[in-house]
Amino acid sequence: MGKLMKYEIRGSYKYILGVLTAILIASLVIQYNIYKATNNFNNSIENVGIRAFVFVTSLFVIIGVFFSLFFYIVSLFKKELYEDRGYLTFTLPLTGRQILGAKILVGVIWYALLDIAIVLFNFLIALGFFGTHIIKIARDILSYNYAHKLISIVTFSAIESLKSTLLFLVLVYLSVTLSKVSFKNRKIGGLWFVIFLILCGLVGFLSNKIGDVLPYYLNLTNFEIYHRNININMLWDISISLGELLTFGSNFGGYINIFEFLTEIIFIILGFLSTSYLIENKIDL
Repeated sequence: MGKLMKYEIRGSYKYILGVLTAILIASLVIQYNIYKATNNFNNSIENVGIRAFVFVTSLFVIIGVFFSLFFYIVSLFKKELYEDRGYLTFTLPLTGRQILGAKILVGVIWYALLDIAIVLFNFLIALGFFGTHIIKIARDILSYNYAHKLISIVTFSAIESLKSTLLFLVLVYLSVTLSKVSFKNRKIGGLWFVIFLILCGLVGFLSNKIGDVLPYYLNLTNFEIYHRNININMLWDISISLGELLTFGSNFGGYINIFEFLTEIIFIILGFLSTSYLIENKIDL
């Protein structure tokens, strides 16, 4: 399994570096335009229009890059099922779970590295452009002694990001695998994307419904469990400091809807086991 992961990493790292480079350049352009706009540098109609065009274009570049990454992940797995390289992969002394697990772990590694690199890069750029404002925000956090709440929000974001990545990869691989399986001697083929959308909609609907029926939240700040009536929907006002924002209500922090979260974890497990089973028993190379 480790050797398969190394093979996957060697085969995809150049593309990931290209994706990262495009996103970082677009992020730099966006932050620079925000900096120019907030500091009133030559705000003529012409220059504002140019900045707006560059800003929107950079956003579309980022969106386009993430879409290309999505289809790249799909193409890598489809090659295993539809091209000759699948004979090499699926004849390895590995189970379906090990093969799928290796691919998912590599995907998680790439997404985690992309997220960390993007966040750190944007933080450093923001520090260069808006250093005084960031220092003020840090002072607000320390003065109000709410650093632990900020940590809980960061923890919540990391957990949600990991869960979402796992669910996304599992549903993608399950959809592509189903497109290769024969049903009464008929194959779904190119309808994998329709299957993916249906699965995403089904998982989202069921998990949200269960979360609404059982609205219990885990507060990552103090690890207490709350019922529905908590003030977690904030109105974000850029005119207030982060310290004031963090003190807006005693319940502000990182929250996880317990039963919605567990439902999605169950879907991840079921999707992983189903895809592994199909790979081992139903795929005709």
